Amino acid sequence: MSAVRAALRISRRDLWRAKGRSLLILVMIGLPVLAITAAAVYTSTSDLDPRERLRWELGSAAVLVTDTELVGPIRQSAERPGLFMELPDKTRPPLTKAEIEAVAGPGARVIRSFEGYGEYQERDSYRDATIWEADARDPVTTSRFHLLDGRFPQTEDEVAVSDVVGVPVGNVLRVTRAGIAKRVVGVVRAAPPAAHYNVRQIITLPGTLLDGVSHQSRWLIETRQPVTWDRVRQANEKGLTVLSRAVLDDPPSGEDGQVDVGGYPSLTWNEPLVAAVLVTQVVLLAGPAFAVGLRRRRRELALIAAQGGSGRQLKLIVISDGLILGAGASVIGAILGVGVARVIVAAAGQWPDGELGPFEVPVGLVALTVALGTLSGLVAAIVPAVQAARWDVAAALAGRRDTRRDRAGRPLLGTLVAVLGVAALAYAALSGRLDAYIAGALLGQLGLVMIMPWLIRRIGPLARRLPLPLRLAVRDGVRNRGRTAPAVVAVMAAAATFGMITVLSDSSAARNEQRYRSPYTQGTTAIYGAEVTEESWRTIRGIAAKTLPGVPLVEALTPVDAKDEPLRTELQERGCDGCGWYNAWGDLPLGGPDLLRYLLGRTDPAAEAALAAGRAVVFNPAGVRNGEVALTLPPHRLIEDVEPARVSLPATLVKVDCPTAVAGVAPVSAFTSRGYAVKLTHLLVDPQVRRLTPAEVQRLDGPVRAVTAKVAVTTEHGPDIGGLRGLHPFVIAAALIALGATFSATALAAADARRDMETLSALGARPRTRRAVVAGQAAFIAGLGVPVGLLAGLGLAAVESAGLAINVSRMPPDVAPNGYRFPDPGFVLAVPWPQFVAVAVGLPLLAALVAGLFARTRVRLSRRVA
Repeated sequence: MSAVRAALRISRRDLWRAKGRSLLILVMIGLPVLAITAAAVYTSTSDLDPRERLRWELGSAAVLVTDTELVGPIRQSAERPGLFMELPDKTRPPLTKAEIEAVAGPGARVIRSFEGYGEYQERDSYRDATIWEADARDPVTTSRFHLLDGRFPQTEDEVAVSDVVGVPVGNVLRVTRAGIAKRVVGVVRAAPPAAHYNVRQIITLPGTLLDGVSHQSRWLIETRQPVTWDRVRQANEKGLTVLSRAVLDDPPSGEDGQVDVGGYPSLTWNEPLVAAVLVTQVVLLAGPAFAVGLRRRRRELALIAAQGGSGRQLKLIVISDGLILGAGASVIGAILGVGVARVIVAAAGQWPDGELGPFEVPVGLVALTVALGTLSGLVAAIVPAVQAARWDVAAALAGRRDTRRDRAGRPLLGTLVAVLGVAALAYAALSGRLDAYIAGALLGQLGLVMIMPWLIRRIGPLARRLPLPLRLAVRDGVRNRGRTAPAVVAVMAAAATFGMITVLSDSSAARNEQRYRSPYTQGTTAIYGAEVTEESWRTIRGIAAKTLPGVPLVEALTPVDAKDEPLRTELQERGCDGCGWYNAWGDLPLGGPDLLRYLLGRTDPAAEAALAAGRAVVFNPAGVRNGEVALTLPPHRLIEDVEPARVSLPATLVKVDCPTAVAGVAPVSAFTSRGYAVKLTHLLVDPQVRRLTPAEVQRLDGPVRAVTAKVAVTTEHGPDIGGLRGLHPFVIAAALIALGATFSATALAAADARRDMETLSALGARPRTRRAVVAGQAAFIAGLGVPVGLLAGLGLAAVESAGLAINVSRMPPDVAPNGYRFPDPGFVLAVPWPQFVAVAVGLPLLAALVAGLFARTRVRLSRRVA
């Protein structure tokens, strides 16, 4: 232990003397720790756990009981009562207040509330909102809301609204489609989105807005007796869900309170592999810094060796540097990360001033990050420690340069490791396993670390025709491959990340563009709704005629049953299993020649004549048998135990060589003659006749949607892929990482090449020449790392795209309702070459410019010992 204490003391004193070098290493290790800590704290603050949500769920109550109106028993989640299984098929009337009080137990105080959804008028349209009916003046319920202005409602014509609604106190709010006028007497702060509440809220007294509207009965219970999990399960027997403070304080053990809600399994990070990637990234940056610092301490360590210090003790001193700097940088980075997160949270605002929850520091995760940072410092110092034990003491004391060359890399082993990484990525692309992705990225990066010294050595002879400053910079990098190669790999990793994400994003956009399936022709403006009344359609037609004078509207209809329930017209024979896709049309909409022309995109006199003669025009060859088409008529809404009707219509086949959204058109007379009534479902503006401008669509949308909530207005613009391309945040992030690694490596190279700079000055080199050498070092590192990284990212993206293409090829082919089989997109790889060229050329030039501008040109000549 005495040797350890001595090594730590020597390291501490030397690090304090070499403040610049120590600060550089602190920044290299501390910055990742700072970023991870800040992200972890912000994420924990923005993500509310069940106990933090109690502020909006319970107020000051002890229990919230929700009546599901189901005949129990049910099984609920302890933390999220809204998640439950074992749903009974039978329902019952809502429980009375006396029945809830019996469940709550003696001495409990019960406050009834109702929660549902409604609408309020906003200019020419309507907005959805959560309606909460309760006496908010009660102390138990008051604490659920933060009152910003005014007071809570006292009469039935008064409401309080959340601040997001934007109606100040004293104004009138018109609620529901009936336009019920309510005077706003209070404004409350909306719950943050993380609390899983609709931010648009209307608070009113019971029985004022939700009568006749679907809603849930909720009971806030104030009691001194803790409602345990056993009592919650007793309430579940009666079809009640319970959110209890006592249960959250003491959750049930095992799987008793867990509910399997199904769905897709979520991908989770493999912590050891993530830790390995983090440590590797930090070591790539900090390792060369320790190596440069070691060269600056050669004489000091040689003196210790000359006085009897063993190689083991020299290793211990250098490793102590890594321990002190790693631990110090990690602790400082964690503290600063918490501080940065605190500033960000304060700027974003915590509830009730903002949307974030209580400030929360995940101590365990922060401690793990600090430990990883410390480990990174230790690992980064291992290779320099081994080098220190092998030095020539006499040469070090004489101040002569170490004549031994850096290892030329392990190209064969590196190639093998990189191939294993690519294989792991290929397996990940086929299996979707996240740990395989991380393992592949780690192996690929380690392989590049082994190959890079060999590659740098091969580049050296190519510099003989470069100008002197660049030639000196390249040769310095080749001569000092031990610090150049890790820096190049760090820059390469950032560029590869950018390249892979950009190529995958553009490839995904291209694939989505090929696989996009639309129910309308591009440019179509559609007004549609399957449950809109005839009166509402008359009003909508008038609005459209006023807004779009002279523009013809194409009508599409659907049959209805005796209960006025809209029916879908589906082909019994489609020629494939599971082909087609659900849309609001049905397979065979009802309409006239204008609808037929719209769907075909052309005029077909023979088809129009057949439609006028009462025959269905069918585009799917498999649907027509013996001159007839067989249809199934299920209701639009899913209704259990209802056997759909079946009809057969005379049909004419029209071949279409491109995909269509429907399988044909049926005449209205074919259904009215069979006793069916028909209902309008679509009004379409044919883009071949008139393509509406965005301003015209906007003028049409508000008034039409104000007629009824069951209608929608949309314009078909094709696939929305704008958000997948031009990922500027990734460009900026990759540029910052690459520039940071380049500047760090350039600073190390400049410090390590100080004696060479002294030689240049002694030979009469101007300051601008020395500045050009520093700029050349930055250009060499970035110029080698960025292009190779982009190519590596392109390769990784190609592997991922190939795996996706294989997985897609195993799926059934897409078939349009008319029987058209969409070709398999296969291998799709879209490369944004302009961005690639801009990054490959621009980043090295920017790095060279910045490094040259901030280079130190004053050189202090020193005496040398021969």
